[in-house]
Amino acid sequence: MRLNTIQKMTSSSNKMTKKRVYDAPQFFELYQKLRENPLSLNEVVEKPTMLSLLPDLTNKKLLDLECGTGSHLLLYLQRHARFVVGIDLSHNMLKQAEHDLSKHFQNGPHFALHPLSMEQLADLPESNFDVITSSFAFHYVQDFAKLLQDIRQKLTPNGYLIFSQEHPIVTCYQEGDRWEKDQHKRQVAYRLNYYRDEGERERNWFKQPFKTYHRTTATIVNQLIQAGFQIEQMAEPMLADQPEWQQEFKDLQHRPMLLFIKAKKI
Repeated sequence: MRLNTIQKMTSSSNKMTKKRVYDAPQFFELYQKLRENPLSLNEVVEKPTMLSLLPDLTNKKLLDLECGTGSHLLLYLQRHARFVVGIDLSHNMLKQAEHDLSKHFQNGPHFALHPLSMEQLADLPESNFDVITSSFAFHYVQDFAKLLQDIRQKLTPNGYLIFSQEHPIVTCYQEGDRWEKDQHKRQVAYRLNYYRDEGERERNWFKQPFKTYHRTTATIVNQLIQAGFQIEQMAEPMLADQPEWQQEFKDLQHRPMLLFIKAKKI
C-alpha cells in the first residue's frame, strides 16, 4: 500500500451522504482563486503566525486537521519534517493536495492523506504525532472537548497542538449589523451582542450554507486545560504594527479575526 496516496478507508463512517461545501459545483474554483491571492488573510496573517508558533520540525511526524489542499503540509516538509499526514473530507481538496505534495516530494513515502473529518480522528490509523496542527477550522467543530481528547490520544508525550480558528468575537455574531459606524460610514466599533450565547451559528459563503459553533475564549482555554494541555502561547494578530496591510484589511485595525493557541500535552 502506497502511503503517499489518498488512503481508502473502509469504515462505514466514510459512507457519508452529506456533500462537503468545497465539492459543490464551481465552489472549489472560487476558493482556489481566493487562496492564490498573495494578499489574502491566509497569506498575510494566518500562515505567518502559525509558522511562528511551530517548534523545530526536523525529523518530526505531524498531522494537519482539515488540511485542505495541503499547503501547510508542504511547508512542514520543507522544514524537514520526517512524515506528514493530512485529513479532510473534501475530495477536491485531497486531490489537489496529492498533486502538489507528489510534485515537490517524489522520493519516498513522505506523506499520507485520509478522507476523514476531525470528528472521525479516532479512526485515523496513524498515531504518535509530535505535532498536530489545524488552521482556520476548529470553529466548525460542535464537540470541542471530545476533539481535544482525540487529539491528546494521537500525540506523543510532550507533543504539541497548535491551531488557529475564527476569533470568538467573530464567531459570536448571530444577526443585525456587525459594525457600528459613524456618519461617514466608517467602522468605529464591532458589536458583541451575542458573545455570551454559545452554540450553533448559521452561516453562508458564496451562497453555500454551513454551520459554525461559537465558544467564548474562556471556554476554549478551560477545555484545553481540562483535556490535559498546558498553554504555552496565544496570538491575536491585528496588524497594528503592519501599516502596509492596513488599507487592505481595514477590519483588522479594530479587532482580531483569528485566535491562535500553542499547547503542550502534559
